[in-house]
Amino acid sequence: MATPEEQDDARPDGAEPAPAVPLREPATATPAPAHGDGDDASQRPWLIALALVVLGGLVLRLWGIRWGLPFGYNLDERSHFVPRAVEYFRSGSLDPDYQLNPSGITQWMAAAMWLRHWSSDTIVQEWATDPGRIWTVARVSSALLSTAAIALLYAAGTRLADRRVGLLAAALLATAFLPVHYGHLALNDAPSLAFTALGLFAIAGIVRFGRRRDYALAGVALGLAVGFKYNAAFVLLPLGTAVLLHALGWRVRPAGTAAPASGATGRGDRVAGLLQLDPGPAQWCAAISGTVLAAVLAVVAFFVCDPYAFLRPGLFVDDVRHLSDYTKGGLLLGETQQSGYRYYAWSLMWGFGVVPVLLAVAGGVRLVVRDRWVGLLLVPAPVLFLLYVGSQGRYFARYGMPVYPMLALLAAIGAMALVGWLVRGRDSRVLRRLVTGAVVVVALGQGVVWSVHNDVVLSREDTRSMARDWMVEHVPARATIVVEPMMPKEWYADGARLPDPLSREGYRWNRLVRTGADKRELIRRYPDLKGKINRTADFANNGFTLFPGLLDFYREKGACWVVSGSMQSGRVFNNPKRVPEAVKYYRALERQSELVYQAQPFDGRRAKHYFQYDLAFNFGPLRYERPGPAIRVYRLRDCTPRLSDPARRG
Repeated sequence: MATPEEQDDARPDGAEPAPAVPLREPATATPAPAHGDGDDASQRPWLIALALVVLGGLVLRLWGIRWGLPFGYNLDERSHFVPRAVEYFRSGSLDPDYQLNPSGITQWMAAAMWLRHWSSDTIVQEWATDPGRIWTVARVSSALLSTAAIALLYAAGTRLADRRVGLLAAALLATAFLPVHYGHLALNDAPSLAFTALGLFAIAGIVRFGRRRDYALAGVALGLAVGFKYNAAFVLLPLGTAVLLHALGWRVRPAGTAAPASGATGRGDRVAGLLQLDPGPAQWCAAISGTVLAAVLAVVAFFVCDPYAFLRPGLFVDDVRHLSDYTKGGLLLGETQQSGYRYYAWSLMWGFGVVPVLLAVAGGVRLVVRDRWVGLLLVPAPVLFLLYVGSQGRYFARYGMPVYPMLALLAAIGAMALVGWLVRGRDSRVLRRLVTGAVVVVALGQGVVWSVHNDVVLSREDTRSMARDWMVEHVPARATIVVEPMMPKEWYADGARLPDPLSREGYRWNRLVRTGADKRELIRRYPDLKGKINRTADFANNGFTLFPGLLDFYREKGACWVVSGSMQSGRVFNNPKRVPEAVKYYRALERQSELVYQAQPFDGRRAKHYFQYDLAFNFGPLRYERPGPAIRVYRLRDCTPRLSDPARRG
């Protein structure tokens, strides 16, 4: 029989032996410390390692955080959160008049702006005169909250498994490309992961201890998570599983701890990874009362994040229904993938990483085979969530990001299982540490490379800003120009100041927009194209409105400069059969114009019309040299420029 010292050597670093105590303990008894918990001296190396991981994750999220400023080029960032946070101070009302997304992140950013300026008037004035500073505060607040997810995931992994799993899961979340990229932006995708990780920590507490405070924390975490992003509600699945395990009297035995002593009473370790206490009415009562507490606190936390979901229920229901209809809609112009399931499987390969995905699969298999009840906490939720979003009509990689914390835990479990298999039968701590280090490096390698490269790219000038700089020098002020919908309205204004939204006073150029009279005249000339002419030429639908005859219309209006970009032309050339008239338009534009300026995010002919609904916006592939789409400025031949009246500029 092995000595106690030999048993300690065989355990993972920092493990505590499981005490040989009777399993028929009162429902309120406190179990042994979690695997890896110990005195301050034993925790210090792990906390130092965690601090380095968190610091590295923060650096990756702050590096390049001023990308594109003072122009907010990300459409969702510009449309949903920051302007509404500023409007709190402009209007003096906390009603966002908007429920397509919950208001938690908007309130978080507004609080950051207030802490930075301590004055509503200053915030409104700075938004009007130097919006880049407001954008920076909002983005930094997002980066800080998304970084908090790293530490919280370490705590969840340590509580549910051990420190090695917790630390590697934290490192995976810190370096995975998609969470890092969205950690740069004033959006709710990355910040919401903090509350998902907090929820996993609380869920681990429920299955380990069954305490009321763990139920309370789970409820708060759930309410906050949904208050930041609706689809974070998938955490209900592992939470429900944890409640059921508690009600049935099961407690999760931390991975790596020894089975109960043979003399222990009770049902013992009949299911791998679990200890069963004495089940009975007390367990059910504790689980039911805990569930009620969690539900009440979840509602309260959600109310704090989004009070107007309760105060204006009609708007809430209408906007959520509109959001559901959008995600269930048909394929957008430019989408080439027709299977959401393949799309999300593909996006995980670069958003999370090839090796981490394989390790997550291995970790899931290991839990199903050896710790199947523990596997119920971590495996079904991400699988069912990805199946659900994959069944929608429209899909984007970030829609799958809520499950990344759980995937990181599964990958870390798979990695540690791989280490154990590789060193099986070799009693050498040095070898174990070398193998562990090699597995960690391989697991993190892709994420580190993509994230660092992305940060370098984001630190460089966006192609749209480069084009604007050129136009300031070469296109007369007050000239009428045609610009495809891919620029924020501030792009047209001098000094990035926000002009009056009604008069557009302060715009440097007059962007040609078809009026009702223009549309009627075009329909008279091209009656067969009435549907195209009447369609709104917005960001998503511009390609449907294009046809060659527009070039003569531009000449008549004196709009001699046409600014085109791959965000629009790429959609057309991805789906040429859907918009044949738009293909003819771009070919006619090439023939009838002189290309006077172009800027590309990477070299090669492919860049000219490159478009993909994620990678044309996230700049992850290593071919990118700078952010933004390919931009081309054309000067129409046989066109006389028309300058707008200074009093009516725009």
